[in-house]
Amino acid sequence: METVSNLNFYLLFTMLLLASGVAIVTKWIRLPYSIALVIVGLFIGVFHWLPVVTMTPELILLIFLPALLFEASWNLHLETLKTCVKPVALLATLGVLLSALIVGMLLHAITGFDFKLALLFGAMISATDPISVLSLFKRLRVNKRLHTILEGESLLNDGTAVALFRVLLASILLGGDLSWTKIGIDFVGITCGGMIVGAVIGVIASKLTEFFDDHLLETTLTVLVAYGSYILAEQLRVSSVISVLVAGFVMGNFGNKRSMSATTRLAVDSFWEYAAFIAESLVFLLIGMQIKFPLVLKYLPFIGAGIVAILLARIVIVYALIPFASEKKLPIPFTWRHLLFWGGLRGSLCMAMALSLPSNFPEREMLVVTTFGVALFTLLVSGLSMEPLVKVLKVSGSRAPRATELLNKLVKLQVDKKNLQKAVKTSQLSKKEYRIKEKELDLELVETEQFLELLDSSENSNDDAERLHIETALIKAQRDCIVQLSRKDLAKPEVLEVFRERIDSRYLELRSEMRVQEASLEKENLPE
Repeated sequence: METVSNLNFYLLFTMLLLASGVAIVTKWIRLPYSIALVIVGLFIGVFHWLPVVTMTPELILLIFLPALLFEASWNLHLETLKTCVKPVALLATLGVLLSALIVGMLLHAITGFDFKLALLFGAMISATDPISVLSLFKRLRVNKRLHTILEGESLLNDGTAVALFRVLLASILLGGDLSWTKIGIDFVGITCGGMIVGAVIGVIASKLTEFFDDHLLETTLTVLVAYGSYILAEQLRVSSVISVLVAGFVMGNFGNKRSMSATTRLAVDSFWEYAAFIAESLVFLLIGMQIKFPLVLKYLPFIGAGIVAILLARIVIVYALIPFASEKKLPIPFTWRHLLFWGGLRGSLCMAMALSLPSNFPEREMLVVTTFGVALFTLLVSGLSMEPLVKVLKVSGSRAPRATELLNKLVKLQVDKKNLQKAVKTSQLSKKEYRIKEKELDLELVETEQFLELLDSSENSNDDAERLHIETALIKAQRDCIVQLSRKDLAKPEVLEVFRERIDSRYLELRSEMRVQEASLEKENLPE
């Protein structure tokens, strides 16, 4: 059987062809795309349909990871993140440290495995990768804030988990007892250093986009930022993952909005959406292809202990830390906490960390196979059972009950308006009081009718949301075009003013429609 360590053109073409086929099939079957890729990869590995591709740490960390991290942080909006800062920060910092410690202690207690190596395993396996869960949340229209908490935790804990792994690995290689003080200082230095590098690169790149308006050049600049921030951080021995995240977040929230035209923003969004799709497709296919079942059976007791350890650690960090982040104005209901617990899937990053262990590292094979086995369990068991759990907990955005409720409300308001008219005719109500109450009822009637228009309970109910977003993007592009025409004196000012007023008027209407829709979905998805 042929073995290759890199992706040649034939393999790359074949894997993309397989990924495309899986993507098409998952349009008709209720199976998350990423999990379907893992299953296909498992069959490829078992039946040897393709030459074996070794998933090296360089392949994951240097080629795929920067693209996935940058695309996610580019689309992580500051306004949305503000409502989730506390839970995300707690889960991604203290949560990672607690998870690594609890997993290490449990693995050591259950299997008798060396505590330092068990702690290293805990750091590796603490990085979550809930891509399939997030796509499911989007399809089921789960509350946006819950989606952001899970996504934000995943992004930030990638950085903290890798930083902790590097510090622990260096301490183990040096030998002797673990120095918790040194580990703490090195951990803070690596993470803060990565933040500084990413922020500096993000600010410089955002400033550069002010000097030109070329969507091809600016797209290329974002690629240089994604991979340049990673490489520079590696050279400076600080957190490359955090560096990419911060650089992408700065560009996505400041350079994107302040310097880029609407045309450029749409081009960059499309490019990174496609880049992330390709990276995700290849990564999950590779994960399935790497599983060697004889080794899985050999280390099954350790894998079982690892699964028990990560589940117990996840229970502790979710149910013990989340109450400190839940506020009266921004609550985190228990149904959400159950989904946060079960949605902590593991993926390619923990596998890449395991593969990056030196070839002569003690118990390397056991650590690698156990990491792969635990990650596979979370992807297949937790990933496949997430949709039924969402429905059991009634967190999905089913519109039919909400539509029925609004219809009943509409009928009641219409009856109230008729009774109001009778009251003024029989002099039970003054004309002044009548006008005030009539105005209030009319406002409620209009709002309820708008909600009903948006809450069509058919399967294609997402079409309206998509229409609003597309039309808003087009309006923004038209506004940018008006500005460019004005600057270059290519049209009469009075003609441009007519178009500007028309565009601005439509833009305000769209914003109003989107607010009504978002409010509708938020009310609908919040538990009672």
